[in-house]
Amino acid sequence: MIDSVEFRTFVNKRTSTFTIATGSSSSEENVIVKVVSGDEFGVGNANPTDVTKETVKSIEDFLSWVPKKIVGTDENEPEKLHQRLDSIAEGNTAAKAAVDIAIFDLLAKRCKQPLWKFLGGERDKMLTDMTIGIASKEVTVERAIKHTRSGFRALKIKVGLDLAEDIKRVAAVRDAVGERVELRVDANQGYSVDQAIKFCEEMHALGVVVVEQPVKAEDYKGLKKVTEASDVPIMADECVKSVFDARKVAREGIADMINIKLMKSAGICDAIMINRFAEAADMKTMVGCMGEIQVSIAAGLHFALSSNNVAFADLDSHFNIVDDPSSGLQFEDGYLITPKRPGLGIKTPLDD
Repeated sequence: MIDSVEFRTFVNKRTSTFTIATGSSSSEENVIVKVVSGDEFGVGNANPTDVTKETVKSIEDFLSWVPKKIVGTDENEPEKLHQRLDSIAEGNTAAKAAVDIAIFDLLAKRCKQPLWKFLGGERDKMLTDMTIGIASKEVTVERAIKHTRSGFRALKIKVGLDLAEDIKRVAAVRDAVGERVELRVDANQGYSVDQAIKFCEEMHALGVVVVEQPVKAEDYKGLKKVTEASDVPIMADECVKSVFDARKVAREGIADMINIKLMKSAGICDAIMINRFAEAADMKTMVGCMGEIQVSIAAGLHFALSSNNVAFADLDSHFNIVDDPSSGLQFEDGYLITPKRPGLGIKTPLDD
């Protein structure tokens, strides 16, 4: 039975300004949630973004109602937990994700298992990329070389503001890091359909393994047209914010892959269902992130490790956050590795 819920907000600078097609950020806000049951507790995290239309204030306001809905209830049924959370308000998926993650952390701790094993996984580490935001060609190449020298074997390059310059930037990175480094690109809805098709032609020649959300999220017809024209697999991201969206993309062949983010899916419970829809349609998935600290990055990693249908991990935001209040993840030879402890295995200021 759940005894209490508490939360605390943290604001941290980024190591450098991060720019994508839809905007820039130099700091990140994260809200850590703690759910207590007897002598045990679980932690989760919410990161507000424009994608989910949340702010720190909206997350804090939502979380202030959570104890009234879940204290005194059984924590063993995540589906019923989400019904209670949905009764507070629609949307608010990052806030709901924080509570969902905390419950899964608690349940795995109770079973004395790492969360990936509790969820049925068989591996404890996964290759992750490092994302490079939009910058000049010279800065992009400099960052690509730096990251590969620090151990990353996959890079994700943000594009979407200038088609011609984007092509030159990706080509320059390929020349700089060679063929052995895996390249992924993400346009964050920055192109028209015709631009996206042209861009994908160029990316195929450069050996890029996936192009993410090249057109507007609401343009499902345009995304499908790009998917059908492209020899590079197309990944849906901003256009898949729910199980309903995933079902549509999978059934209608709108994209080749889906990017699952816990902040979009309201946590692990719906992420599992999205991945199942994708797998049933023979679509691989990637687990991505927003501007998150290690609490929810770890949750994303544990979820990714729970299913062989998850082909890629883009779980790197914590590397770029100064003084992350959470800790426990390890990085080695391109792999993000879970702690050996039960649950998420992450330490936070709310542990005491």
